[in-house]
Amino acid sequence: MKSELLIGKALRPRGLKGELKLEIYSSDPHMFSGFSGSVMIAGEIMRVQKFTQEGAYGYVLLEGVDSVEKAEKLRDCEVFVKREDMPALKRGEHFIADIIGLDVKVGGEIIGSVVDVEQYGSADVYSVRTPSGTLSFPALKQLIKDVDIEGGVMTLDGDIFPRVVVRN
Repeated sequence: MKSELLIGKALRPRGLKGELKLEIYSSDPHMFSGFSGSVMIAGEIMRVQKFTQEGAYGYVLLEGVDSVEKAEKLRDCEVFVKREDMPALKRGEHFIADIIGLDVKVGGEIIGSVVDVEQYGSADVYSVRTPSGTLSFPALKQLIKDVDIEGGVMTLDGDIFPRVVVRN
Protein backbone atom coordinates (compact mmCIF):
# COMPACT_ATOMS: atom_id res chain seq x y z
CA MET A 1 0.00 0.00 0.00
CA LYS A 2 1.14 3.48 -0.78
CA SER A 3 2.06 5.65 2.19
CA GLU A 4 1.03 8.86 0.40
CA LEU A 5 -2.32 9.32 -1.29
CA LEU A 6 -3.23 11.76 -4.05
CA ILE A 7 -6.27 13.69 -2.81
CA GLY A 8 -6.64 16.40 -5.41
CA LYS A 9 -5.24 19.21 -7.48
CA ALA A 10 -4.75 22.91 -6.70
CA LEU A 11 -6.91 25.00 -9.02
CA ARG A 12 -6.56 28.68 -8.23
CA PRO A 13 -6.21 31.12 -5.35
CA ARG A 14 -9.29 32.44 -3.59
CA GLY A 15 -9.12 35.80 -1.89
CA LEU A 16 -5.98 37.76 -1.08
CA LYS A 17 -4.46 35.66 1.71
CA GLY A 18 -3.22 32.68 -0.31
CA GLU A 19 -6.17 30.32 0.13
CA LEU A 20 -6.21 27.64 -2.58
CA LYS A 21 -9.22 26.08 -4.24
CA LEU A 22 -8.74 22.31 -4.63
CA GLU A 23 -10.39 19.81 -6.91
CA ILE A 24 -10.96 16.90 -4.52
CA TYR A 25 -10.46 13.38 -5.88
CA SER A 26 -12.94 11.57 -3.66
CA SER A 27 -16.46 10.25 -3.89
CA ASP A 28 -16.92 11.85 -0.45
CA PRO A 29 -15.24 15.28 -0.46
CA HIS A 30 -16.73 15.97 3.01
CA MET A 31 -14.20 13.57 4.51
CA PHE A 32 -11.61 16.36 4.33
CA SER A 33 -13.64 19.00 6.19
CA GLY A 34 -11.60 20.12 9.15
CA PHE A 35 -8.49 18.23 7.97
CA SER A 36 -5.53 19.46 10.01
CA GLY A 37 -2.51 17.40 8.98
CA SER A 38 0.13 18.22 6.42
CA VAL A 39 0.02 17.98 2.65
CA MET A 40 2.71 17.53 0.06
CA ILE A 41 2.39 19.94 -2.84
CA ALA A 42 5.03 20.92 -5.42
CA GLY A 43 7.50 18.62 -3.66
CA GLU A 44 7.16 20.41 -0.31
CA ILE A 45 5.45 19.32 2.88
CA MET A 46 3.21 22.10 4.18
CA ARG A 47 1.12 22.24 7.33
CA VAL A 48 -2.60 22.88 6.82
CA GLN A 49 -3.81 25.91 8.77
CA LYS A 50 -7.42 25.64 7.65
CA PHE A 51 -9.31 23.23 5.38
CA THR A 52 -12.92 23.81 4.44
CA GLN A 53 -15.16 22.11 1.93
CA GLU A 54 -17.87 23.57 -0.29
CA GLY A 55 -19.65 21.21 -2.65
CA ALA A 56 -17.11 19.10 -4.53
CA TYR A 57 -14.24 21.51 -3.81
CA GLY A 58 -11.93 22.09 -0.90
CA TYR A 59 -10.30 25.34 0.21
CA VAL A 60 -7.02 25.24 2.05
CA LEU A 61 -4.76 27.73 3.79
CA LEU A 62 -1.19 26.44 4.01
CA GLU A 63 1.54 27.57 6.35
CA GLY A 64 3.95 29.79 4.39
CA VAL A 65 1.45 30.52 1.60
CA ASP A 66 0.12 33.91 2.59
CA SER A 67 -0.41 35.77 -0.68
CA VAL A 68 -2.10 35.36 -4.04
CA GLU A 69 1.32 35.28 -5.70
CA LYS A 70 2.54 32.36 -3.56
CA ALA A 71 -0.72 30.49 -4.05
CA GLU A 72 -0.61 31.09 -7.81
CA LYS A 73 2.74 29.22 -7.98
CA LEU A 74 0.91 26.11 -6.73
CA ARG A 75 -1.79 26.18 -9.40
CA ASP A 76 -2.24 22.79 -11.13
CA CYS A 77 -0.01 20.99 -8.60
CA GLU A 78 -1.17 17.64 -7.24
CA VAL A 79 -1.88 17.45 -3.50
CA PHE A 80 -0.87 14.39 -1.47
CA VAL A 81 -1.42 13.41 2.17
CA LYS A 82 0.09 10.68 4.32
CA ARG A 83 -2.19 7.67 4.65
CA GLU A 84 -2.07 7.85 8.47
CA ASP A 85 -3.40 11.44 8.37
CA MET A 86 -6.51 10.39 6.46
CA PRO A 87 -9.85 9.92 8.22
CA ALA A 88 -10.84 6.28 8.69
CA LEU A 89 -12.81 4.70 5.87
CA LYS A 90 -16.12 2.96 6.40
CA ARG A 91 -16.27 -0.83 6.19
CA GLY A 92 -16.08 -1.91 2.55
CA GLU A 93 -14.56 1.37 1.33
CA HIS A 94 -11.11 1.55 -0.22
CA PHE A 95 -8.79 4.22 -1.55
CA ILE A 96 -8.54 4.24 -5.35
CA ALA A 97 -4.75 4.06 -4.99
CA ASP A 98 -5.24 0.66 -3.34
CA ILE A 99 -7.65 -0.60 -6.03
CA ILE A 100 -5.34 0.23 -8.95
CA GLY A 101 -3.00 -2.68 -9.51
CA LEU A 102 -5.24 -5.35 -7.99
CA ASP A 103 -5.54 -8.60 -9.93
CA VAL A 104 -9.13 -9.30 -10.98
CA LYS A 105 -10.42 -12.84 -10.52
CA VAL A 106 -13.56 -14.14 -12.24
CA GLY A 107 -14.65 -17.76 -11.86
CA GLY A 108 -11.43 -18.70 -10.11
CA GLU A 109 -9.23 -17.29 -12.91
CA ILE A 110 -7.18 -14.07 -12.91
CA ILE A 111 -8.26 -12.16 -16.03
CA GLY A 112 -6.08 -9.05 -15.64
CA SER A 113 -5.38 -6.12 -13.33
CA VAL A 114 -7.09 -2.82 -12.55
CA VAL A 115 -5.40 0.05 -14.39
CA ASP A 116 -7.86 2.89 -13.83
CA VAL A 117 -10.92 3.92 -11.84
CA GLU A 118 -13.36 6.43 -13.33
CA GLN A 119 -15.77 8.09 -10.91
CA TYR A 120 -19.30 8.72 -12.12
CA GLY A 121 -22.39 9.70 -10.16
CA SER A 122 -24.06 6.31 -10.13
CA ALA A 123 -21.03 4.02 -9.75
CA ASP A 124 -17.27 3.92 -10.18
CA VAL A 125 -16.09 2.13 -13.31
CA TYR A 126 -12.99 -0.07 -13.16
CA SER A 127 -10.78 -0.52 -16.23
CA VAL A 128 -8.85 -3.79 -16.41
CA ARG A 129 -5.95 -4.62 -18.69
CA THR A 130 -6.16 -8.21 -19.90
CA PRO A 131 -3.94 -10.17 -22.30
CA SER A 132 -6.54 -9.57 -25.05
CA GLY A 133 -7.16 -5.84 -24.39
CA THR A 134 -8.93 -3.58 -21.95
CA LEU A 135 -12.35 -4.08 -20.42
CA SER A 136 -14.49 -2.09 -18.01
CA PHE A 137 -17.13 -2.89 -15.43
CA PRO A 138 -19.14 -0.91 -12.87
CA ALA A 139 -18.36 -1.18 -9.16
CA LEU A 140 -21.59 -2.89 -8.15
CA LYS A 141 -22.03 -4.50 -4.72
CA GLN A 142 -23.61 -7.60 -6.22
CA LEU A 143 -20.72 -7.98 -8.72
CA ILE A 144 -17.75 -7.48 -6.39
CA LYS A 145 -17.65 -10.44 -4.03
CA ASP A 146 -14.38 -9.55 -2.27
CA VAL A 147 -11.61 -6.96 -2.28
CA ASP A 148 -8.43 -8.26 -0.67
CA ILE A 149 -6.04 -5.31 -0.60
CA GLU A 150 -3.36 -7.24 1.31
CA GLY A 151 -3.60 -10.22 -1.06
CA GLY A 152 -3.81 -7.98 -4.15
CA VAL A 153 -6.99 -9.56 -5.56
CA MET A 154 -10.52 -8.40 -6.38
CA THR A 155 -12.95 -11.30 -6.83
CA LEU A 156 -16.00 -10.84 -9.04
CA ASP A 157 -19.20 -12.85 -9.36
CA GLY A 158 -18.80 -15.05 -12.44
CA ASP A 159 -22.54 -15.06 -13.22
CA ILE A 160 -23.00 -11.27 -13.14
CA PHE A 161 -19.69 -10.31 -14.77
CA PRO A 162 -20.60 -11.32 -18.38
CA ARG A 163 -23.79 -9.23 -18.20
CA VAL A 164 -22.07 -5.97 -17.16
CA VAL A 165 -18.59 -6.09 -18.73
CA VAL A 166 -17.75 -3.76 -21.61
CA ARG A 167 -14.88 -4.80 -23.85
CA ASN A 168 -13.02 -1.76 -25.16
